[in-house]
This record gives sequence, C-alpha cells and structure tokens, in this order.
Amino acid sequence: MPIITLTTDFGMRDPDLGFLKGQILNQIPQAKLIDVSHRVSAFSPQEAIYIIENSLKAFPKGSIHLIGIDSETNVRQVPVLIVSNDRYYLGNDHGIIPTALANSEMTCYRLPFDKPDHFLQPHIQAAKQLIQGKIPSEIGHQTSEFNTILLSKPLIRHQEHGRKVSLIVPKVIYTDHYGNAIFNLKKEDFETWQDGRPFKIKIGHYEINQLVNYYSDALPSDKNITADGHIFARFNQFGYFEIFMYKSNQVSGGANTLLGLQKNKTVHIIFES
Repeated sequence: MPIITLTTDFGMRDPDLGFLKGQILNQIPQAKLIDVSHRVSAFSPQEAIYIIENSLKAFPKGSIHLIGIDSETNVRQVPVLIVSNDRYYLGNDHGIIPTALANSEMTCYRLPFDKPDHFLQPHIQAAKQLIQGKIPSEIGHQTSEFNTILLSKPLIRHQEHGRKVSLIVPKVIYTDHYGNAIFNLKKEDFETWQDGRPFKIKIGHYEINQLVNYYSDALPSDKNITADGHIFARFNQFGYFEIFMYKSNQVSGGANTLLGLQKNKTVHIIFES
C-alpha cells in the first residue's frame, strides 16, 4: 500500500482538506494517506521548513510527500517533483522543499500543468504515475534551476577586542502544541560560538544560566517538586534551541504566551569572558 503524506496550510475547518483527500482517493484508491500537519501557518516558510525538515525524513523510502503549502499553481510557481534519499516530494517551486532538504542530495523535475489549480492536481497526477511505476524523468523535466529561501539566522556580536562571539540573539520561528518556543539557533552553531564558556540567557526580566537535555531533567534530584511554570532551555531532538515552561499547556499557558515568546520574538544569550 503506497504511503502518501499530507502537509498543508489548509487547517482543519475548511472544505479544502476533505476535497484534497477525496481527489487523491478517487485517483489512487489504494493510497495510505497520512496526515503530518494541516496547521502550518499561512505564508510562513520558515515554519513550514522546520516541520518538513524534521518529520518527513522519518518515513520509509519510497514514500510520497505531498506539500500543500502556498499551493496555488501558476507560471511563477510551477509544480515540481523533488527526489531525495529515495523519497518523493511534490509541491510548488516556492523554495520551501529544497530549503528543507538543503543537507541532502536532491534532483528536481518540473511537472507539466495546463492551468492554475488550487487543489494540487498536477501533483496528484505525478503521485499516481510514480505508484504506477513510472520514473521521475518520465513524469517531469529535470532542471537544476529551482527556488530556495534565505532563512533568517541568529544575530551575533563579537568581543570588542577579540574573535570570540560575545552575544547571540536568536528569534522564535515556531511555537509547538505545548507553547514551547523554538528558535533559529542550532546546537552545532551554539557550541561553536560558546567555545566552552559559561553563559546566561536573558528573557525579559528572567535569566537562565544552564541547559537541560530532556524535559524530565527539570525535576530536581532531591525531594522537592519543580513547580509548574518554571522556565528552562534545551536543544530539542531536532537540534534546535528551545525555551519551555515546566508542564505548560494551552490552558495554563506556555513560553509563547506567558513569556511573550511569539514568532519573531528574540532572546539574548550572553557569554562570559
């Protein structure tokens, strides 16, 4: 049974998602549809890239990933098939997919289309052809010209008299279901800039001077219980810097609401000496 994953900005309330699934199953009745996310914020490419980069690579080889983000097809945003690590990615040429796959080898094919279409018909047709056994070069025209997105990076400041980084200013690119704030700072970059030095993370009037590896590390080793709402920082399982509040949720509030760490908000990481 062929796997087709769906990642869209359609939301869960409108008819678009139901229409899309109906169209796929009418044309590929044997498909196994798997929802990855339909709550990607509209016109938020860095959020979409974070989700695609860190979820779709976990699926088996041969999986087909349909990306319905900024999904209107037109002459400026043509449909494409991108092959990477024996997986197939179908979306539009708006730069999201190649940027999410930037650390992997990939081959891009432009797909034919007759008219603008809001419901990914060229992409569904390509998925059907792949399942029927056609190879990508029989489905589209290979090209080395495709769009990518220049992602925002943390601001850094160097010491006045020296080469070491004295300050990092990352910004929030995503807030998850628990209200945890994820920033555009990766672990390998932080460790390079840190160079083993102590640091402090300033969030408004609050300050953190250490990282935890897991959420459970917020629990102390003595008999005291960590109070809900205490603030911690870590690098998550995908290697991105994250600030969270212990046992936060949508009712009690999380780092995104109680600390004001909404998208594009920043914190300061200051290194000593």
